[in-house]
Amino acid sequence: MPVPKKKLKILYVCPFAHYTGHFSWAAVHEPQALAGNGVDVKLLTFCGVTDKAGVSVPQTVVRQHLTLGVPLYHLANLLRRWKGIGFISMFIEAFLTLKVAGRIKKREGYNIIHLRDGEPYLFLPHLFGAFQKNGRWLVSLTGSIFVTRPPTGAEIRKKPRLLFYSAYIRIINSRFWKSFYVNSLSRNRFLFITQNPIIKRMAEQYMDGVLSGKVISLELGADELGKVISKTEARKYFGLPRDVPVFLSFGFVHAGKDMETIFRSLKDIPEAVLLHGGDEGIGGAESKLANLAVKYEMKDRSVIRNSYIAEEDKPYYFFASDAIILSYTKEFLSTTSLLWQACRFDTPVIASDNGQLKELVEKYRPGLVFNAQDADSLAEAVKKFLKLKPGEVKKMQENCRRFAGEFSLKNWAKKCVEIYEKILAE
Repeated sequence: MPVPKKKLKILYVCPFAHYTGHFSWAAVHEPQALAGNGVDVKLLTFCGVTDKAGVSVPQTVVRQHLTLGVPLYHLANLLRRWKGIGFISMFIEAFLTLKVAGRIKKREGYNIIHLRDGEPYLFLPHLFGAFQKNGRWLVSLTGSIFVTRPPTGAEIRKKPRLLFYSAYIRIINSRFWKSFYVNSLSRNRFLFITQNPIIKRMAEQYMDGVLSGKVISLELGADELGKVISKTEARKYFGLPRDVPVFLSFGFVHAGKDMETIFRSLKDIPEAVLLHGGDEGIGGAESKLANLAVKYEMKDRSVIRNSYIAEEDKPYYFFASDAIILSYTKEFLSTTSLLWQACRFDTPVIASDNGQLKELVEKYRPGLVFNAQDADSLAEAVKKFLKLKPGEVKKMQENCRRFAGEFSLKNWAKKCVEIYEKILAE
């Protein structure tokens, strides 16, 4: 009689779950998907999850396990409020969370630490690992440290506060850390997952290939659609008329998002309305987006909600919109998680031609593609979308469902389990 496999015990660690954007989404949905696939999973965060109502697995926070580290904990909370030095707070948060993770793993017998968002401080698990042995880690990489460049001298002269940011970028990518990588990787078992093949290639070349042979590409998963509302109800929520074309811009406004091109392109399409939901974090996006609306004479055709959008409110944005515009700078090569969100809501996309985003949109055809940072190209794509027949739009929506089905969270969790087993087998 075959001996049944022991249930995998995974400590899912997300130090930044209290920030908006993909951090909190992942902390809620990925552990839940793993639990649904038979994994005994526990969530560890620094100080909870923004969308905490959705967490359905056992969870704990750093503060409950701290003694000597309490002053650092409070320092991180203080520094987070200061514009321009948030990276210091994030470093302290990551440091304390990983320190506690090692303690919990040993005490409670978890097989693997699954670190969500190992960047920007990728050296931290290896700093700890250099003084440990036989640890098992799975670290997810978005690619931020591979694609972010330090500001140029001209940029620093124009904005002197960028000097601190430049020093930060150089420190996290310093070759000083290479010996820690090498030592840690020789003493422990690490695998790294990237969300697309482009970032996988970059990760394998990082710091003279120190991660080579240890990187796997695993695309994101789309969670199942919950609340469905009518377009009429969704438009009423924003005070939008039923008969105008509405284009959505959604999510955290990070440096890779190209918002100005959206305003420039819609300026000369008088029938189009822009709906935006999502914030820019510390410093705020409200004045920036409001100024763009004024600059491009879009004030009366823009609805801007500069705030974190909770999961329960997302359907109103997507169901109110005819399509979502995914506009990114040419340099942005990380995975565009909003493609997964759009397809989950059957919302056609108009996407810039960035790396994997272009490949996926052209392969699965959930919408149209335009040239990144080219307002004329985006305007042409918007006009083309407005001329589509109802049957053509319906086909895009069907393609959205096909995409969301193929890249579901269930499939993601199943592949994760296979990776866990690979780590434990070697």
